[in-house]
Amino acid sequence: MPVLLKAIVFRTSKLKETKDFFINVLGFVIKESSVTHFVIHDKGLRILFVEQAGLLETEIYLNNKPAGNLRTLEDPNQIKIIIT
Repeated sequence: MPVLLKAIVFRTSKLKETKDFFINVLGFVIKESSVTHFVIHDKGLRILFVEQAGLLETEIYLNNKPAGNLRTLEDPNQIKIIIT
């Protein structure tokens, strides 16, 4: 099975402003949201924005094999890569 990009998670301290930007400036339709997150869905890829104060991380979720445990790696920029 080839590696598939399943989701990217951005943690942001300015969730409302970010959501407004994606809707009003870029023209995205947001179908999934709450007061702490919103999600953009596109052809099997989920881009998730989560409100968080302090440490602002980016995580990328990959689907590699049908079985196995979660494995976490970090790229040279310290972006977490979670392989399911």
